Amino acid sequence: MAELTDGTAELRVLVTTALGALPLENAIVSVSTVPDESGMRTLLHSVTTDSGGMTPVMVLDTPPRSNSLNPDSGPPFAVYTVEISAEGYTPLTALHIAMFSGVPTMLPVALTPLAENQSFAQTDLTATGAPQALDPELPENP
Repeated sequence: MAELTDGTAELRVLVTTALGALPLENAIVSVSTVPDESGMRTLLHSVTTDSGGMTPVMVLDTPPRSNSLNPDSGPPFAVYTVEISAEGYTPLTALHIAMFSGVPTMLPVALTPLAENQSFAQTDLTATGAPQALDPELPENP
């Protein structure tokens, strides 16, 4: 496991079947930046889950911890998009995954099986919402 430094965080994703009943092996997990002004994202990691449904550790860049000490320093976290897919399951996209410097994070994801006569998902599921406001004076969804 890589040693965390100020300005990095570790992410692991645990993929299971619906309701977390069984781990899902060989699910593909992709982590990317949020879209920039032109709508483009940068793929940072693409990994598969092991027999326990867990990804390897993915190290992601974050702002330094010192950003949390001064409100004028910018956000104390980085935001990423995580996409999960597996054969026979409806894909899921998790938006606005906040990563804080030095904080290891485990994201649990439960995928829903496709119907027996369905060979692909009509649409994928997207977990939406803005990151939680850290300052109670600020609106949560600007």
